[in-house]
Amino acid sequence: MEGFLSVIGKAAIVYSWLFTDRHTSLALDITHRCNLRCKHCYFWREEHPSELQDGGMLFLMRRLRKEGLRAAIIYGGEPTLRLDLCRAASGIFDACLIFTNGTHGFPDIGRAKWILSLDGPEKINDEIRGTGVYWEAVNAVKKAARPPLVHMTISRLNKGCVEEFVAAMAELPIDGIGFSFFTPEVGDDSGQCALEPYERDLLLDEILSLRRSYGHIVGMTEAMARQLRSDGDFFSWNNALRCPVHKRVRCFSPDGSPKMCTYGDKADCSKCGCAAVAAYRGAFHPLDMKTLLMVFCLLGMPGSSLLRALLRPPVKKTENKSHARKELFGKMR
Repeated sequence: MEGFLSVIGKAAIVYSWLFTDRHTSLALDITHRCNLRCKHCYFWREEHPSELQDGGMLFLMRRLRKEGLRAAIIYGGEPTLRLDLCRAASGIFDACLIFTNGTHGFPDIGRAKWILSLDGPEKINDEIRGTGVYWEAVNAVKKAARPPLVHMTISRLNKGCVEEFVAAMAELPIDGIGFSFFTPEVGDDSGQCALEPYERDLLLDEILSLRRSYGHIVGMTEAMARQLRSDGDFFSWNNALRCPVHKRVRCFSPDGSPKMCTYGDKADCSKCGCAAVAAYRGAFHPLDMKTLLMVFCLLGMPGSSLLRALLRPPVKKTENKSHARKELFGKMR
C-alpha cells in the first residue's frame, strides 16, 4: 500500500507541474557540516547559525509535506552526517534525491536515491575535492546496494575532462550522469570558476555528442541543453522573477530559515547553471518526451528506467557496445 501511495504521489507531482503553478518540491540543506573543502563550494566558507536539532528538522519536513510539497532534494553540507534524517525524508516525501560526496558510502535510505557528486577523473576531482576522494567514492559505488546517480559540476577547474570522466563513469554500476555548470555568487567568483557563455555552449555540444555515443547514461537532452545555451532559451529565465525552480521549489537552510535559491540568497542568476532548471524547462517548455522520461526516472516512476533503456537510440559504430548492453541490463535489475 505504501508503494502504491508513493506512485500516486509522484503522479500528483507531475500533474501539478503540468497544470498548476503551485510549489511542489523542497530543497533542504539538512546540515552545514561537511568533511570536505571543495574549491568551488561557497557553503563551507560561510558562517552559519546553529542547525535545527533532529526533532526540529523532522517537524519542518513533515509540516512542509502537509503544505503540499511531495518531492524533496536533500543537500548539505554532507547529508550522510545526519543519516537518520535522510532516511526520515525518504519516508516523508513521495520522491527524494539526496546528494553526497560518497566518502561515507551509500547506506540504505529506503526509496530515496543517492546522487554522488564527483567533478572529474581522479587527478582533477582530487585537486578540487581532496586527495583520495575519487577512489574512496568509486569503491563505494562498486559496493552500493543500488546504483547511484553521478553529478558533475562543470567549471573552469574541470572543463577539459568531461569526455574522460564520462568514459570512466560508464564502466561503473551507476544509474546515469547529470551535469550542471558552476553558479557563482553575485560579485564574487574569487576562484574564477564560472565559464563564459560561449564556453558553456561548446561544452553542451560535447555532452550531447557523448550522449549519442554512450546513450541515456549521459543525462542531457537537446531540450535541456537549449535552456542553458546563450543562443537558446537561457536569457528568457535567468533571473529570480522568471526562474521556474524558484516558482516550484521552496528552499531552506539548516536552521530552518527560507532562502531564495538552492545556491543561496547571493546566487548570480545571470550566470546560473542549475541542472534542475534545465530538466524542468526541458521537459515542459515545450513538452519534450525524452526529457520527461528522464524526469520520470528521477522520480522513480514504475517502468520508466526499463522504457528508457528500450528506447535507447542505435549505438554508434565507434562506440564500445558493452555500454549499451550494460545500460539495458542494468535498468532491468
